[in-house]
Amino acid sequence: MKKKLLSLLIISGLFANSGGPGQGYAHNAPNMNNCTQCHSGSVNSGNGSVTFTNLPESYIPGQTYSIGVEVSGDHERGYGFQAIAQSGDNVAGEISLNSNSSNAEMTGNYVQHSARTTSGSWVFDWVAPSSDVGEVTFSASGLATGGNNGNGGDDVYTVSSSIMAQTPVDFTGLFFSEYGEGSSSNKYLEIYNGTGDVVSLDDVVILGNYNGNPWSETFTFQSGATIAVGDVYVVASSDADPAIIALADEVHAYADPWYITAFNGDDVRALATVNGDETTIIDIIGTLDTDGDGVSGEGGDDDPGNGWDVAGIEDGTQNHTLVRNLSVVQGNGGDWASSAGTTENNSEWHVFAQNTWDYLGSHPHEMSAADPSIDIVSPEDGSTLFSGNVTIEFLVADFVVGAAGESADGHIHYALDGNDPVMHYSIDPISLTGLTEGDHTFSIWLVDNNHADLDPFAGDDISFTVSDEVAVTSIYDIQFVSDPDADDASPFNGQEVTIHGVVTAEFWGSDQYRYMFVQDAEGPWNGIVCFEYDGWHNFSWVDVSGNAHPGPAEGDEVTLTGTIEEYYNLTELVSVSSGVVHGEADEMINPSLIAVSDMGEAYEGCLVAFENVTVSNPDLGYGEWEFSNPDGAARSDDKWDYYYFPVEGHELAYIEGVVDYNFSNYKLQPRLARDVVEQGNTRIQRVQQVLYSDLMKAGEDAASDTSYMLNETVTLEGIVTMPTGLSYAGSGVKFIFADVNGGPWSAILSYDPDSSAFPTLYEGDLIQATGYVYEYTTGPANMTELFITEPINIIDFEQPMPVVDTVNTGHLRWPTEAEQWGNVMVRVEDAMVVGNDFQYEVFAADDGSGSVLVDDDSDSVAAYFELVGPPPVGSLLQSMEGWLYHHYGSYEDSTAYKLCPLYEDDLEFGAGPPSISMLSRVPCAPTLVDSEVEVSCVIMDNSTIQEALIHYSVDGGDYLSASMTSDGDSTFTGVVPISGGSTIYYYITATDDGADQAEPKTSVYPYDTDHDQLGFHVTDDLTVETVQETPWPSGNSLYEGCTVTLTGVVTADTAQYASSYSSYALQDGDGQWDGIIFDLPVDATEPVIMTRGDEVTVTGLITDNDPDWTFKFGGNTRLINASVEVGSAVGEPTPAVVSCEDVHQIADEVESYEGVLVQLNNVTVSAVNDFDWAITDETGFEALLDDDMANMAADNMMSLLSEGDVLDQVMGVFNYSFGTYKIQIRDADDLGTTMGFDDDVNTNPYEYALHENFPNPFNPETQIRFSIGSEEAVKLIIYDMMGRQVQTLINGDSFSAGYHIVNWNGLDSKGQKVPSGVYIYRIKAGSFIADKKMLLVK
Repeated sequence: MKKKLLSLLIISGLFANSGGPGQGYAHNAPNMNNCTQCHSGSVNSGNGSVTFTNLPESYIPGQTYSIGVEVSGDHERGYGFQAIAQSGDNVAGEISLNSNSSNAEMTGNYVQHSARTTSGSWVFDWVAPSSDVGEVTFSASGLATGGNNGNGGDDVYTVSSSIMAQTPVDFTGLFFSEYGEGSSSNKYLEIYNGTGDVVSLDDVVILGNYNGNPWSETFTFQSGATIAVGDVYVVASSDADPAIIALADEVHAYADPWYITAFNGDDVRALATVNGDETTIIDIIGTLDTDGDGVSGEGGDDDPGNGWDVAGIEDGTQNHTLVRNLSVVQGNGGDWASSAGTTENNSEWHVFAQNTWDYLGSHPHEMSAADPSIDIVSPEDGSTLFSGNVTIEFLVADFVVGAAGESADGHIHYALDGNDPVMHYSIDPISLTGLTEGDHTFSIWLVDNNHADLDPFAGDDISFTVSDEVAVTSIYDIQFVSDPDADDASPFNGQEVTIHGVVTAEFWGSDQYRYMFVQDAEGPWNGIVCFEYDGWHNFSWVDVSGNAHPGPAEGDEVTLTGTIEEYYNLTELVSVSSGVVHGEADEMINPSLIAVSDMGEAYEGCLVAFENVTVSNPDLGYGEWEFSNPDGAARSDDKWDYYYFPVEGHELAYIEGVVDYNFSNYKLQPRLARDVVEQGNTRIQRVQQVLYSDLMKAGEDAASDTSYMLNETVTLEGIVTMPTGLSYAGSGVKFIFADVNGGPWSAILSYDPDSSAFPTLYEGDLIQATGYVYEYTTGPANMTELFITEPINIIDFEQPMPVVDTVNTGHLRWPTEAEQWGNVMVRVEDAMVVGNDFQYEVFAADDGSGSVLVDDDSDSVAAYFELVGPPPVGSLLQSMEGWLYHHYGSYEDSTAYKLCPLYEDDLEFGAGPPSISMLSRVPCAPTLVDSEVEVSCVIMDNSTIQEALIHYSVDGGDYLSASMTSDGDSTFTGVVPISGGSTIYYYITATDDGADQAEPKTSVYPYDTDHDQLGFHVTDDLTVETVQETPWPSGNSLYEGCTVTLTGVVTADTAQYASSYSSYALQDGDGQWDGIIFDLPVDATEPVIMTRGDEVTVTGLITDNDPDWTFKFGGNTRLINASVEVGSAVGEPTPAVVSCEDVHQIADEVESYEGVLVQLNNVTVSAVNDFDWAITDETGFEALLDDDMANMAADNMMSLLSEGDVLDQVMGVFNYSFGTYKIQIRDADDLGTTMGFDDDVNTNPYEYALHENFPNPFNPETQIRFSIGSEEAVKLIIYDMMGRQVQTLINGDSFSAGYHIVNWNGLDSKGQKVPSGVYIYRIKAGSFIADKKMLLVK
């Protein structure tokens, strides 16, 4: 049945009079009347036109559309129109006027001009029919009057177009329909009800998290809240733009309740239903498992950084608005990856620029296809830049950028200062370097794959100035007000300014790294707070050359451009767009020594100091306390940790800090322990604590962690935590004492070369010790110590020990985290022993955050490990306490810090997973007379093995199990029953008893049973095929480690043994799996003389592994240490005729040709590589030739091969070596005859793929193999299972299309061996990203 025709017919005409026409002249079907019924003139023959604007591509029944009509022509006297909508002969929908419908009126079912207009433009509303009436045709007729005051000499124009109704969307769920991550507080979530019923929100919640951590917020809606069918519910920040507030159903302040609208792009929000104790996620934005390791909410590893990519837009959840596609009918059920998609075509979301609220308040929305566009995001047009190195950032929409052949729409051209265009084939930022001072222009535009501009043109351009001068506003001018009691607001409030000054309080260490104080002169009005909500450590700092910088330290000069804002009467610099670090200032800012009563508006943001004050109230709440003197009282706060513990009446000689203002009070913010100076005894923390920025430098200069009180004489008081006489001190003596409050920076070690210098000190002794501060230096390691110069005063004994903090092992590796715990007693929990073979230390432990060395400095612990030996790798440390020793080692490999337990009881070992190794079976190659096979292995564990099983399958059937038992040692044995002619595949599992663990742990060998298993055939006829063939992707022989006897015909003889390959080859057939490489014992002094075509019987060991020649022979099944019986000549087997498609590197059955003599016909040399040659044939695939088996004549001929040479055939033994499959040419005959030259060699493009590493598992090296389809910049990075970067193997280097191999030697980026375990290798080549896992075993 044909669909009805709906026509919206628009006639435009201006008649001689100023009124409109009568009804029926709208070019409407079926009579097709038009303006010529009243006006003489031609139709569609003039230079004008009639067009419709804002016409939808399709209509939604019942929806209202605002439609425009425009008429143009040579006659400019005036224009008019008439319009109607019809379905067949019937009017369809309803036309009406709207607030923008000027010079228009309704006449019956028509809309038309009401008076003359010279603009030729009108607007009206059309409400689509309430149901699908079929196709819609829009027709327009336009009239441009001739100006003769009559109806003659006029031009008439017509046009028509058709659309269909949209297929109704069958919404079925409740889901997020819009997400706004706008600037400042412009945050909101919109929820759409597509269930078909009114939804009560009483059992619906929004879950929230922050920065990769687990769920921390559960937002419940207002009691009784509902969403009507097809309606939306908006939750917004109470400080959002009024346009958002007007459409919101609920508004909430930043932290009221549950911070639900306080998201910043890297925070997950999920819509969930609650049924009793069960919470079910129905929709989610973001993911708790960003690193993809299956473990959610791990903090840093699961923090995406700025945000998650959406529809191919980087950080799409940050600084963007997301609107759900019309086609989405329900939530994603928690599957964010599929919802976000990777392109605009497979994403559920439309991504709009920040602060786009056009779609808020309703859903769904029709999004018409947009023309491609490219917009420059940074720098801004007209901006002044203070570096000659400029990065151009831009956004591309509705256009895929790439090289031709990459399914790209085209690429980018750009030009600087009107010079010749430069081509750019990605959406990565464009770097311009070495620009001269002065004015510059930059243009960028999209082109197709033929370098032609798009139609319509899609481009953008900016102008900017490079200058070495910046217009700086003094902080005094920003801060000074004449009467702060009347109005303390900055005269620059709301204005953008640039300041230049010295950092007096670095952001490192401040609350969430958000606060930094800058001052450009000493004295009042010269300081200011600089605030960055996302933390200054995430800000894009640069140095004066435009290079990335981690951020300024205290005492560094900076130039900042931002906006002055009054935040509850605190003047701040916010929304900073530019931050330049100039390095250490020539002149430092000294604190202003002021009276307590002077701490007010004039010193807000300034560095000040007070002398001779007393703690008058130690606890004002929220970390605040009060100090005073006869002049007045003031507050101190704790935006930085400075480790002072106020006690009422405690006298301070000096206190220093920056002046802050919040909650209606001016407050001093000390920045470090050194800022609070006590009368009398010195706090240990004041001796020990150094700036975070200095700790960052210490990792490089091995000096910046030195105490600021070096060589000063001090008296310290604390509790002895390591007694005298317990730990190694040579011929001297040492002990540790700590501040009673414990925590970071709280302990110090004292040593004296005279063992009688100290009295006997016990744990819990409260002592006072006087001496000078010095640094004990061992290589890069500096440990702050107290050299005691006066007798120790034992004040008391049996005092409570300071609280022991629990830390991560990864926090004890690098100065920025570890230095604060120097000499302090700490605890680590649930760590694994990852190494035990060290020259000095006992073992290394890792709780998943990074390993730390454990030392036996304590005599007690040393004696314990001398007795029992180091714990096995894989042992579980449930708990370990000790003090952190900064001693020898290196910062580069994080070995400068060691954890030193004091007593055996400080170590609580649990059990790690069992270790399975040294597998064997008897008989190794079963025959028909055998009825069972005995399988043995060594299983190690710290606790008891509860169960060990052989899992075996007979002839592809279901897996059965056989128990393995032990005679009390670590060797376990089990029996597999067999019968003649059967094929057995098996693997082994071992499970411990779970003692001292959360649960029992199980190990599997081989570790990935989908990739590899063990096995054998029960047969008396052992052939090469029996030994070679395997169903597992690993390619490993089922007879690994077995001694076998094979008979076959020689295909690589003594000449090949004498070549660099030093091996023979034989075959017992002429098909797949029928060939094998063999060689003689390593101590053989002479080769066995044999000739190709000789029949031989060889007996030797089958192996796929060669620890001495891992890459040359590894992965190639060989029979080694062979004894050989040479028989008679029977003739060389017929080579297997194959194509390049059969034997290219990742062909499905390429492994089956290993060891087989193969022949390829009509091939062309496609590449001459460093160590081999690539060839191709009519299939378009590439294979490799090699000369490792070649005699001298063949070697010489191969050296003359050039790209494009055509050969009638090549032949050779197919093998696997150095990570690739190759045809080994033996002599000149194998090369065939050169047939000519092809200067246009074509090969099928390689697929983008990341292949299995080889070998896997591995020790100590493995090969990582990948292929790419075109030349790309490649990154290849190794990560551990926690998502931490271990080693960068390739860092943006350019690789040609083809198959490539990279070796990894098991070392990290600092050249240290990594512990055994599972690692991830990840590649990025252009837009191709992939990762795989590999296992390092020790």
